Amino acid sequence: MLNNYKEFSKKQPYAHVILLMVLTSFIGISIEYIVNKNFIGGGLYTAIALTLIELFRVRRRTKEEN
Repeated sequence: MLNNYKEFSKKQPYAHVILLMVLTSFIGISIEYIVNKNFIGGGLYTAIALTLIELFRVRRRTKEEN
């Protein structure tokens, strides 16, 4: 299973980043709602910004490999 995950992340780096960010955002939002019964919309802007930064890093890394 770990080999499949590594292979997926090498073949589809952008999908990998988006999948991780969606999953971690969902977990964070769920925990915040369960604990405080509150939804903080500002956290979504942070998640989007971090996703864009990571996508730029992946883009630069893939250009260097080719």
